[in-house]
Amino acid sequence: MKCFDRHWRRALLGICLSAGLVSPSFAAESVTLNEAIEKALSQNTNVRIADETIEERAAKTRQASLLPNPEVGVEVENVLGSGPYAGADEADVTVGLSQLIETGGKRRNRIEASRLAETVATAEREAVRRRLRERVAHAFNRLLAAQRDMELANAAAARIRDLVPALRERFERGASSEADLNRGLLTLDLAEIEAQAMQREQRFAEQALLALWSEAVYRPVRAKGALDIPDAALPAFSELLSRLDDHPTVRGARQVVGQRRAAFDLEKSNASPDVTLGAGARRFTGTDESAFLFSVSIPLTVFDRNQGNIDAAASQVVQADLDAQQVRVELVRELQEVYATYSSRCSVAARLSRSVIPASEKTAAEIEEGYLRGRFGVLDLLGAQETMIDARLQATEAILACRNAYASLDSLTGPFAEGELK
Repeated sequence: MKCFDRHWRRALLGICLSAGLVSPSFAAESVTLNEAIEKALSQNTNVRIADETIEERAAKTRQASLLPNPEVGVEVENVLGSGPYAGADEADVTVGLSQLIETGGKRRNRIEASRLAETVATAEREAVRRRLRERVAHAFNRLLAAQRDMELANAAAARIRDLVPALRERFERGASSEADLNRGLLTLDLAEIEAQAMQREQRFAEQALLALWSEAVYRPVRAKGALDIPDAALPAFSELLSRLDDHPTVRGARQVVGQRRAAFDLEKSNASPDVTLGAGARRFTGTDESAFLFSVSIPLTVFDRNQGNIDAAASQVVQADLDAQQVRVELVRELQEVYATYSSRCSVAARLSRSVIPASEKTAAEIEEGYLRGRFGVLDLLGAQETMIDARLQATEAILACRNAYASLDSLTGPFAEGELK
């Protein structure tokens, strides 16, 4: 029974695809791929988070460039004691100003580490935008495929409704069996179920695209364009491989190495003791005299020479360098997979579109015409229709994989040809 259902279900989808019955989209927004990408770049929450991260790092760079604040102090001696110091007549009042002087290039290294952190955030934002473009392209392609599948299912459902009266008429005049009529009625039920399933799939595809626009509430969206094979010549793999060095993730990983090295230099400079200079004036109330005073203080690096932080920073440099190497290894692996998918699936899609589908359509049309004239039976019709729908389904799947691979190549290596998805 399972094989029987599948047989009729596939045959149904192939019957006279020209007789469309497409469910209308109420107030659906139609967008091209470029419009969908621009909308995502302007609305996606992850892009906005990346923008705010850059602002945060820039603010920290400004903070790192600031000098330490001077300190003012007031000191009162010889008060509230006993004898002549019982009151404040013999008080000595000192007012001083001190300033911490950073040594060892601390401020320079701090600024450099913060500046490199800012460049890392910029590279990360570019990587987020690239990946978002890829995800939008995949979601857009999925919606295009879902729209095609729904049109196909609705067309098949409409056509089978038109064929049921003919099946009933042939049964009533004894030209076909009751089993053929029952198969037709069962096929109609399956057609309507299939159309509902395709409608749900299209809604899921719409919601996936809306999610990339950071929209939580569903609304109808329609992908404007054709599910065609990308019109682009694929460069050699070696050329695409060389472009990975300019990928924002790779550049960001290299910049992280530079940032960690700057942090290492900062920790080494933190081992140098800072100098605190002070100056002030003291008022001797008992003798009504005053004097200036100066001070210099330097901590003695007897126990803490910042050795633990220096060692940790050195280890972080090594970790960052290894991470950068691994990032490129992962991108190379991803590029190899996408390159192979693009090469194979686009070739399959082109062959199906050029030869297999036209031949299956011609055969199906001839057998359907013969069936209506009584020259072929129901099983002949089903076999031809199943072959045609299989070819169409395989073509849709292959084109979708080809277009998604193209979008992934664009994300990994940047635009590599004049052709583009529409």
